[in-house]
Amino acid sequence: MGARSREAASFEAIIDREALVSGFTQVREMTERLCEPLAAEDFMLQAMPDVSPTKWHLAHVTWFFETFVLKRLLPVYRPLNERYEYLFNSYYNSVGPQYVRSDRGLLSRPTVAEVFAYRSYVDDAVRTLIGAAQEDMLEDIGTLVVLGLNHEQQHQELIVTDIKYNLSVNPLRPVYHRVLPPRGSAGPRVRWLEFEGGLASIGHDGAGFAFDNEWPRHRTFLRPYRLASRLVTNGEFIEFIRAGGYQDWRFWLSEGWKSVQTHRWNAPLYWERRDGTWCTQTLGGLQIVDEHGPVSHVSYYEADAYA
Repeated sequence: MGARSREAASFEAIIDREALVSGFTQVREMTERLCEPLAAEDFMLQAMPDVSPTKWHLAHVTWFFETFVLKRLLPVYRPLNERYEYLFNSYYNSVGPQYVRSDRGLLSRPTVAEVFAYRSYVDDAVRTLIGAAQEDMLEDIGTLVVLGLNHEQQHQELIVTDIKYNLSVNPLRPVYHRVLPPRGSAGPRVRWLEFEGGLASIGHDGAGFAFDNEWPRHRTFLRPYRLASRLVTNGEFIEFIRAGGYQDWRFWLSEGWKSVQTHRWNAPLYWERRDGTWCTQTLGGLQIVDEHGPVSHVSYYEADAYA
């Protein structure tokens, strides 16, 4: 979705009261709009341990504002349900224990309606906090709220990613929405771009918002390298498949070849053969693979084997 990368620049150190409320409302409403195509049954799906139910995402980002903003800065705040701290903590050990990640799909309660009520309860409290804050506290509040907004935008991307996987395991190939990306067209022949390497500065440069794992900025050494002038296409990856790429161990790292055998890989994730044609499960349902589009949903091992 790219939601955080597109919008994060708008949410830096906001100290304007009206802008802070507006930004908070915009992000919170966007999360709920992403859920509009879902049926109640969809909110609980957890098709593998590494995805989370949509319902859990909705509650977790709300727990974040409750835990790190309201409990710290609004003395009169009282949690809607004290047990939510345990259920919706993801990995913040300093806050307390967490419910087992792989079992999040077992939580039929709180219901979807109760989770949305929890969001509304916390939203009202955050707006109250911002509206009543003294001017000298507004910057501290803004810093924490902005952190929460960027965190929620990350989860907006995760919500869509996890919905895609959760729906993909259903043989009915459900549709999340009908919006499909445009089909690609034939691109130029690949050229190799040479780079000398050397010392390069990486990490956050100090402008705008950044998470703590994006700094400190530092220098690292790069060996001389080259990059292709464009992305690998699905059509080119199909040639790799036709050439026996998934059957020849010589192309693979040892762990990659083990994964091929263990998981019976024969194509990128979400691909399947229908009447001799490669199709892929998308958020818009099952579609014929666009041979001119960039290949996606391949693991590091598959990319390495192709290269």
